[in-house]
Amino acid sequence: MPVHYTLSNYTPDESVGYLMKRALGLLTMTVDRGLADFGMTHAQFGIFLKLLHGPADTAADLARELMVDTGSMTRALDRLEEKDFVTRARSSEDRRVIQVSLTAKGRALADQMTEVAVRAVNQHLSGFAPAEVTQLKDFLRRMIANA
Repeated sequence: MPVHYTLSNYTPDESVGYLMKRALGLLTMTVDRGLADFGMTHAQFGIFLKLLHGPADTAADLARELMVDTGSMTRALDRLEEKDFVTRARSSEDRRVIQVSLTAKGRALADQMTEVAVRAVNQHLSGFAPAEVTQLKDFLRRMIANA
């Protein structure tokens, strides 16, 4: 297995981790600006998308999928529920499980909010050829698999 970084060639500005975090941070800012009209943040939108496209439909599943602690997820769901984007209900099969679903308002705005994310991602991928986007996604999936 090749060694890509050593003490002699590692600098934060050229670190793959730093570059990915920087790219994600800038993309997040773009999405946040677009979602402000809906009273939604990028972080809240991640929950929204998991509910819209699956597979998560419980508070615990959402926390696991989005890699946040359950307390943070509860606070985020509180805010989304206050905005009438989601609803929570205890499972009839296991009272410890909290089922989460989109409300009618959330479903009605789904396409408009998703379009914000689509425009943002396309903006940040401007100048990339389709094959390069496919390759980038393949690279990122490999990094995830290596974790």
